[in-house]
Amino acid sequence: MRAIQFLFSGMMAASVLLSGCAHHASAPPVPASISLTAPLHGDFGHYTLALTWQPGFCTGPEGNSCQADQPKTPLIGLHGLWASRPSDLIKAQVPVTTWWRKGCSLYEGDASSPVPRFSPTLSHRLSDVVAHTHSDLVAHEYAKHVHCFGMQEEQFFSVATQLRDRFAALPSAQHLTSEPGTVIAKADLTREIEADTGPLPDRGVQFQCNTPPQGQSVLAQIWFTLKPDALSRFPKADAFMSSPQVQDNCPASFLVPQWNR
Repeated sequence: MRAIQFLFSGMMAASVLLSGCAHHASAPPVPASISLTAPLHGDFGHYTLALTWQPGFCTGPEGNSCQADQPKTPLIGLHGLWASRPSDLIKAQVPVTTWWRKGCSLYEGDASSPVPRFSPTLSHRLSDVVAHTHSDLVAHEYAKHVHCFGMQEEQFFSVATQLRDRFAALPSAQHLTSEPGTVIAKADLTREIEADTGPLPDRGVQFQCNTPPQGQSVLAQIWFTLKPDALSRFPKADAFMSSPQVQDNCPASFLVPQWNR
């Protein structure tokens, strides 16, 4: 009887173990939850996630626009996560171009916004992925695009960096980082991104190019138009929406620049 009980117990234990392994193998990964809530002026229509191609972003009409300590990796960086015009500005007929130019100062006037404070971990991460422009780009982004919405800076920039990391992990982004120094077609890059995201709405992704002194258009930024309540689904297509404005200034083909050696 003892031998039979031992055998039965062993079979049950093996069954439970196999069942647990099978369940673990079939369980889909749970995506990290990413969301933001704006306590103030939160009735805007969309976010623009602005990512940078660092060698192009740091190259403007007058040459290098970044500091000497600009990291050479990663190539894909973070510019910002921009809320569109809140409804009270739309009702007041404030032009969208004025919102783009002035941002939170429309609410705060000449009052200076507090300097953002971050944990050491996030501060180091932002130093890695945000371009080292001659003025502090992170402080600028906070003052212009975050502070008047009442969002806490640590949470906001943590979400923005996670969205950047999600795109950078896609095969299309990995392929892009293997092509510095080559000329690519905008339509081909769009197709590669859509192979990862699914079909996107018109102007769901747009590109910004700079023109350095040599005169050739170079990739500087990639802009994604996202639903405010769907950030956790990025980079899947249902997180996107069509941008109300045409903001793509790149020609049909452009250079994916590399760092000057």
